[in-house]
Amino acid sequence: MLGAMRFASLVLSSACFACLGCAKSDTLGAKSIAFVGQGIVNNPKNRSLRFDLLKFGLESFCAEMKKRGVSLKLSDEHPVMGRFFAKDCQSEVVDDEQRKSLLLRFTGSGYAWTNVTGRLGFEVVALVEYSTDFQLAQDQSLYVYFQPKNIQATTYTTKLVESAQARGAMTVAKLDPDSIGRQILNAQLERGFTVIRRDEQGETNYALGLLPVGTTPFVPFQIVSARQTLANDRTELHAGQQDFVGGFEVTEDDQAFTLTASIDGAPAVDVFLISTTAGQQMLEQYVAKSGPVALTEPARLEDSVAYGNLWQRSLAVPRGSYLLMFDNSQAVGRAAPPQSGGDDRAVKIDYVVQLGDAN
Repeated sequence: MLGAMRFASLVLSSACFACLGCAKSDTLGAKSIAFVGQGIVNNPKNRSLRFDLLKFGLESFCAEMKKRGVSLKLSDEHPVMGRFFAKDCQSEVVDDEQRKSLLLRFTGSGYAWTNVTGRLGFEVVALVEYSTDFQLAQDQSLYVYFQPKNIQATTYTTKLVESAQARGAMTVAKLDPDSIGRQILNAQLERGFTVIRRDEQGETNYALGLLPVGTTPFVPFQIVSARQTLANDRTELHAGQQDFVGGFEVTEDDQAFTLTASIDGAPAVDVFLISTTAGQQMLEQYVAKSGPVALTEPARLEDSVAYGNLWQRSLAVPRGSYLLMFDNSQAVGRAAPPQSGGDDRAVKIDYVVQLGDAN
């Protein structure tokens, strides 16, 4: 049981903080600094110049962070196994002769799944000082680095251990999942993360640790469309579970989502497009209570992705914020996994979310 809790905490902590800021895609793009010159920007002697360019984006770090959920995974090659959603965030850019860094305090909650515990719900509070820097690649991709230099405080609170058997075993063994999670959380925060911005594709990706310039994280789909790609990832969804992807902001009229997905491991999976407001209400239940949650309002889109087919839908939407929800349960939708407790049948879902003109 201790090993299972360490595994779960590792996933929650490492990925939770690996991609904070990956939604920050427009304030500092590669094109906006390319005129300076790759050699000048990347020169180790020009650390102050890079920070001056970077801090304009850092000032709106928290606003962007709260818009988008963070995928949880062991590494870039592993599928998503949970999400973290920030609720509150305060940031401060420190720029003086001794320190050039980002102070970040944030709170949030999320979920992850393991085969021993079932779904885990959790809350996190953290205060971290990041040393920030970036490098410009030959193809004008921007690699932004966040390396923790001072972890001042962290709190990890377990809200849910879905498996009754796991809860009983932890009680007998006198294990404290909060203590375990907090220890692993601090260890994983020290790894830092990399945010990669590619202006030509309109994509922002992330990687655990400090990724060398030119290295590309795994994505399931190669994008050739001119639409802006908001998400391109792979998730693993077990029987009776749901996954909430987003939120995705629509700030202009006459725009449409193009949603693409394929699955493996199950006959079908349900997919819904819901408002972020409804999604947040559902997430509060999902993090704290066992079992799937029902829709709190009618979905903008309700459909099923069948095995063996590339599913794609385009949907014009008004301005607002939206979540994409995948469902592998019998609570909502038409598709339903087997009810047998011994028949999990986890399904792998590859998905892309894009935004473009409605016409």
